[in-house]
Amino acid sequence: MQITFEQLLSTARSWAEKAQSGGWLTSGDVQSLYEMEVRTPAALFESGTHRPLVAAFFGGTGVGKSTLLNRLAGQSIARTGVERPTSREVSLYLHDSVKIQHLPKDFPTDRVRIAYHHDDRRRQVLWIDMPDIDSTELSNRQLVLDWLPHIDVLIYVVSPERYRDDKGWRLLQAHGGEHAWLFVMNQWDRGHPAQVEDFAKLLAKAGFRNPILLRTDSREIEGERKLDDFETLQAILQDMADRHVIHQLELRAEALRLDALRKALNDCLEKLGNRDGYTGLEPNWSGIWRETREDLMKGLEWPIQEVARAFVTHEASVLRRRIDLTKTPDEKPRSEKARPESILWDEWAESRYQDAQDRLIVEAGERGLAVIPLKARLDAVGNGVGRTVLAEGQRSLRLALANPGNALQRFFLKLSGFLSVLLPLIAIGWVSYQVVKGYYESALYHLGYLGTDFAIHSALLIVLSWLLPYFLYRKLKPSAERTAIKGLRDGIALGLDLSGDRVVEQLREMEKERQILVEEGRRIANLSAPTETPAVQGSKLLERVLPASARIRQKTTG
Repeated sequence: MQITFEQLLSTARSWAEKAQSGGWLTSGDVQSLYEMEVRTPAALFESGTHRPLVAAFFGGTGVGKSTLLNRLAGQSIARTGVERPTSREVSLYLHDSVKIQHLPKDFPTDRVRIAYHHDDRRRQVLWIDMPDIDSTELSNRQLVLDWLPHIDVLIYVVSPERYRDDKGWRLLQAHGGEHAWLFVMNQWDRGHPAQVEDFAKLLAKAGFRNPILLRTDSREIEGERKLDDFETLQAILQDMADRHVIHQLELRAEALRLDALRKALNDCLEKLGNRDGYTGLEPNWSGIWRETREDLMKGLEWPIQEVARAFVTHEASVLRRRIDLTKTPDEKPRSEKARPESILWDEWAESRYQDAQDRLIVEAGERGLAVIPLKARLDAVGNGVGRTVLAEGQRSLRLALANPGNALQRFFLKLSGFLSVLLPLIAIGWVSYQVVKGYYESALYHLGYLGTDFAIHSALLIVLSWLLPYFLYRKLKPSAERTAIKGLRDGIALGLDLSGDRVVEQLREMEKERQILVEEGRRIANLSAPTETPAVQGSKLLERVLPASARIRQKTTG
């Protein structure tokens, strides 16, 4: 089952609404999708029935549009009681067997006149006389534009005096490029052949390569008129009223609307960024964050030393509270959140981090990427940077104090501590052994005691056996302050690294979302690809009445 333009447009608008609500596209980016017209001439009639060709006279004031319609109708309009329409009304002239089922929504019915006739030769054409296109009243122009989507053929009427006034037909062309066009120079009894040639050149510049340009005499006379193409006008419209030609007009109009829809979707897709997308920002962020991290570490060096010193010397009862900042209310907007009251992550550090985010956002804007969802995600990450840095700093500080130094330092520290106990014990044991031995030999052989020299040397041996390893122990033992500084510094560096990595994660998540949105948009755009327009009877005529911009190339099958 082939999807209709209305269904595709509804799908495209739903996609655009989702993209706009997520901040990926702006209202200006999707405006063209919401301005697309879905009304058609067939919408005026009951669905499934053969409808007449809808032909309308357009033109400026005083060019004789109403005169042409009256001439077409003869006395039939007068017999139905419809007077010559004013410039503020729309007059419809149709066969009494044709019923209009659906007038456009919100149309002022008091400004629409309908006259019926019984001429079966003109049954397949619905004639409309439109208000003056150059009217100064905006309501008249709006009425013309509101009716324009319901018209198959625009019969643009000019006069020899006003054919160069192109504002009217250029306005119609801008709002209805898929319509067929016929041009009539009315009041030809006052015209000159050079004017027709000049008018044809103007139309060629506007994209009408071989337009049908007719001349009509608006005088109310009997008999033949000199060089009058009014009968030719009727014959052309009767040829175009063939159901196959009407169907081809509908196919071409549908193809143009699909092409416009595809172009609008492609414009939106271009607004979503290039192939690299947000992952292409990773090298930019890497350079930005490397520079920012170095600045932050340098700027935080003094606070790191102050906090570590206070923490080690037990003067940090207040500072301990200040570096334990992981309870900032998440439900508040960033602008209303309390800033961390810490000398480790102060307003300067917060501002420096925000500068890095702003630089990334600028880079994204220069690449044509949506910055609104990026800023929202960066703000979410930025709200937790201070807590992450302080939490990692506090954890690393406590671990460093619990395990000072590196593994080699801790080994020799334990060894010197062990020796400071073992060596004195060995010395004391050896001295004790010598004392007992001297006492025994003195009692057995009546020798003298060991003497003062032995006592001094023993004392020196014991002291040295303890002093040397103790001295090594003191020298090898890491300073608590230095340990705290190193632990705090490493923790803050880790917190900054984690914060930088989270930005990269957000960029990758955003790129996934962007790719999903792009693929969905491309799928809709591919569904709107024009289908083959078959060659049918009347195509040669359509080549003349359709402007160049409205001609769809026919595909050939092998």
